[in-house]
Amino acid sequence: MNEKPVVLIMAGGKGERFWPRSRESTPKQLQKVYSNKTLLKETIDRALTITSLDRIYIGTNPNLKKSILKSEPKFPKTNFILEPEAKNTAPIVALASLYFKKKYGNPIQVVLSADAYIHPIKEFTKNLQEAIRTAKTGNLVLLGVKPTRPETGYGYIATGKMGINALKVQAFYEKPDLKLAMKYFKKKNFYWNPGIFIWQTNSILQEFERYSPYILKPIQTAFQSKSALSIPNAFKQIPSEAIDTAIMEKTSSILMVKTSFNWDDVGSWLSLERVLVGDKNQNFHIGNKSFHYSSTGNISSVQKELIVFLGTKDLVVVEEDDLLFVASKSGISEIKKLIAELRKNKDLQKYLL
Repeated sequence: MNEKPVVLIMAGGKGERFWPRSRESTPKQLQKVYSNKTLLKETIDRALTITSLDRIYIGTNPNLKKSILKSEPKFPKTNFILEPEAKNTAPIVALASLYFKKKYGNPIQVVLSADAYIHPIKEFTKNLQEAIRTAKTGNLVLLGVKPTRPETGYGYIATGKMGINALKVQAFYEKPDLKLAMKYFKKKNFYWNPGIFIWQTNSILQEFERYSPYILKPIQTAFQSKSALSIPNAFKQIPSEAIDTAIMEKTSSILMVKTSFNWDDVGSWLSLERVLVGDKNQNFHIGNKSFHYSSTGNISSVQKELIVFLGTKDLVVVEEDDLLFVASKSGISEIKKLIAELRKNKDLQKYLL
């Protein structure tokens, strides 16, 4: 099996933790966050190091397709796996796998998310090629990142002995509290789970049949039907579930390839502290110029020629054409609750769209 892999890029999320830069019509994956490329473009360019553009697909919702094509006009218009409604990652992986099986037979699939920071790309490509070779044995494969800090926002992978060119996965652990994160951080066999998956199409479909037929069967029946309403109806029947709990935490045929690149989930404004270069007082800025006097730990993304901070500490300041957002770093975790309140106010709903 020497054909190029197919790549599924997950790009359907709302990115609410990046509001107000991220809106419903232009979520964070369509925003330039840490470079002059959007997060989605960064992901497409990474995928192009292991396959060709015609074999890259974007998994998203129908409402975002138009915005994505506007942002990426050269992307093939037919290369979208559209989910009628958001049901987490397992249903769209099942739908994409059925499509890839019909079109390509049994290709190697690579599943990526559109909101990651990865550097350098050369190491990413090397690790992915190793994982692709490993997946040809029929095992499900994922990448594992060695933790650089006791992180409470990521899932963890516990590994065992070496398998075929990779480590055997013993268990998965969901986002821990700080005490557990410290424990995981100190363990040599624990890795972050960045959600990068590699498998043969037949292998993942077999695992769906074995462990999550309640997801696969309705989609499979709908996929074989000629009715345009079949897949939307199927999505109404199935639960919202992540591929991690639907398959990965249940299967025994799973291996992990260690990564040699730097990785971070660009999940919120606070993540910029880890992917941008700050000044000596840990102030981080995106935009033209910033000046900080007696100020520490601030994060800013503004369009003005200059933003000046005086005597401030741990602020997040984001300027958009239609609004200015100011938050404390300690309060930024409440951003989804803030958005829920804005949604209740008819006069303020437009700032979410």
